[in-house]
Amino acid sequence: MPTATVRLYYPSDAFGDLICWRLETDYSHATIEFNGTIYSATFPKVVSVPLTDAAFGMPPRKGREYKITLTDEEYAKGEAWFKAQVGTDYDVLAMLGWAFRVSAWQSRKRYYCYESVYACLAAAGVFPENKLLVTGDQLLVDLYATGRVVTGALPAVSVVRAMVQKAPVAVSGQ
Repeated sequence: MPTATVRLYYPSDAFGDLICWRLETDYSHATIEFNGTIYSATFPKVVSVPLTDAAFGMPPRKGREYKITLTDEEYAKGEAWFKAQVGTDYDVLAMLGWAFRVSAWQSRKRYYCYESVYACLAAAGVFPENKLLVTGDQLLVDLYATGRVVTGALPAVSVVRAMVQKAPVAVSGQ
């Protein structure tokens, strides 16, 4: 079975620290890797970069990575979903919505980092539905619930944080 790698990054600057503070988490960013390419919703656009790109790689960035098993069909669907997103706009309003706790600012057509990884895995069939306004901890807890994580331990603190963080919005059929 093929594997994809989900990465949750620790902040590397003051803006990352601000994200962590507002989302009540240790993670400031998330990406997913297929076939040596990292896919990332990063302001101002969704990008794909080689695994060796210093801005996205670990190292030099620090964080946690989780390998997940996918069927060949799920892998192809997930990679195709993210390839189709490359070049689309980053969801700036969702980030402002998080900052001010206004969920109505959430776009249904653009994503921020955690949402993009979640939407990719929902499109692949790993998750039964997509969720918007999701945090890194919520993504990780839901990912472990699928039973597909083959590397990396689920931090107990992520389970606690996922329960107390603002609830994500489920979006069926997306």
